[in-house]
Amino acid sequence: MPSGKKPIVNEAMTLRCHLEAYHSGKYQKWAQENNFKSKLPGNVKKRKADAEHAVRTLDQDLREKKLNKHVIKYTDKVFRKAAIEWLVATDQVQ
Repeated sequence: MPSGKKPIVNEAMTLRCHLEAYHSGKYQKWAQENNFKSKLPGNVKKRKADAEHAVRTLDQDLREKKLNKHVIKYTDKVFRKAAIEWLVATDQVQ
């Protein structure tokens, strides 16, 4: 291939790599102005890393909840009492 000539390709990944290498500033500006999420390889990797970090942070905060050993058996009487208490507590009595 003669010097100065570049091959024309139709592969999206190759084009994104080219955009990132040679036209990143213009692309970033266009993406921001058009509220478009950048598809450049570096930006995609950064978003994935940020998402992974958020998941790791969330995992540290999760705790296994202990089940309540005292379970009230369902009866119509217990349900009616709970419904009345809820109606009164939420001021829905008329």
